[in-house]
Amino acid sequence: MQKKINSKNSMASERNNQGRETKILNVICNTWILLMSIMIEAFTGVFTKLSKEMITAITTGLGTSTDTIKDVDRKTDNIQNELPKQMSEQLLAMKGDITAQLREKKEKLASIIADKKFDKGIAIVERYNFSLPKLSCDLDERSLLGYLALLQENNEQFTKMFQELLEWMKDLPQP
Repeated sequence: MQKKINSKNSMASERNNQGRETKILNVICNTWILLMSIMIEAFTGVFTKLSKEMITAITTGLGTSTDTIKDVDRKTDNIQNELPKQMSEQLLAMKGDITAQLREKKEKLASIIADKKFDKGIAIVERYNFSLPKLSCDLDERSLLGYLALLQENNEQFTKMFQELLEWMKDLPQP
């Protein structure tokens, strides 16, 4: 009878450890995706503004008609309006790539993730509530975009949590 209890305890411990590892990998993955999204968005904004100004300067310098300049501006605006859709697609592609890489390397990462420093990331995420699934979950597109919107709005609580997560990630053991 004692063996069954130990066997059950061992199985429960293994499930808890797998749940912990999954949460940790989700926190890292989701935080990284949000960080990359911010960088892509910033780069895209600068690039489209610079492109628009360059196109306007060139077309004006060449003596292009006002109608053509307006047409170019309209086309540039259309491209800029399409970027959020493209960004969403890139976000999902990045998530898929990161998730696949983490799954491939999960066994190699297990010994590193065993370090208790990783638990702090889960604790940080659990302290905050944003009416969205926690960053420790496998987030869908809508949830990721919800978190991205919080970042774009400079939501005070989310910004605080995100900064804590970035600090936490800097101190993590490296493979």
